[in-house]
Amino acid sequence: MNIKSLLLGSAAALAAVSGAQAADAIVAAEPEPMEYVRVCDAFGTGYFYIPGTETCLKINGFVRFQVDFGPDKSGVSDWDAFTRGFLAFDAKNDTEYGALTSLIALEIDGDAQEGGNFKLDEAYIQLGGFKVGRFYSWWDKGLNGETDSIGENTRFNSIAYLYDGGAFQAGVAVDELEGLTTRNNGLGVEGIVSATDAVELFP
Repeated sequence: MNIKSLLLGSAAALAAVSGAQAADAIVAAEPEPMEYVRVCDAFGTGYFYIPGTETCLKINGFVRFQVDFGPDKSGVSDWDAFTRGFLAFDAKNDTEYGALTSLIALEIDGDAQEGGNFKLDEAYIQLGGFKVGRFYSWWDKGLNGETDSIGENTRFNSIAYLYDGGAFQAGVAVDELEGLTTRNNGLGVEGIVSATDAVELFP
């Protein structure tokens, strides 16, 4: 065996060893699947965990469009169109005192005659039966479940407590009436008592 053959054999052996090491180094572990959104079913449907927290969040809303017809309906023509957009953010945490809720609801109205109207529909903090913030009174939302006002003023900055026994509810609230009455430091007191009974329609 001459020197040239020996060098070629050594080079081939070295290349084979290097190739084997390189093949071992290329093997990579499969990436673990990441869970971006976890469903939170502790407070009903539609909630999910905010990543990195134990807070459950629900985002919902609607778009409403209506057209009214009648003689000189809008003051200019015999028809008038109206659009409303609604968006609510509802965050909840479970505590030893009950569910802690923080809600912000925004409402945007669009009308060709009156222009746009952006307003804070509701914003409140609720812990168990205690509730503070700006929200609809029981006269408007508690009785009929709607927020199309059935009274002149039904939304206030309030402090309220509601006892909910399932079939029986009782509550009291103190409302700020500043600017709604001729007296300074005006406040109002409201209450609700309700009872329901299941009725079997098809025995």
